[in-house]
Amino acid sequence: MEDRAPVVSSTEQSSASTTRHHEGRGAWVLTCYGICGLALFGVLAYFFSDFISH
Repeated sequence: MEDRAPVVSSTEQSSASTTRHHEGRGAWVLTCYGICGLALFGVLAYFFSDFISH
């Protein structure tokens, strides 16, 4: 019987399910910088490979 999970009332479950974790603005800015950096790297790699092949 000691292995059973503790009983949680329905009011505690509803309040826990509505609480969400939101990332800060810094996480979104770093994500955008990362995506833009990858896109720029792809464009530069394309032009570099085009330059080398000709």
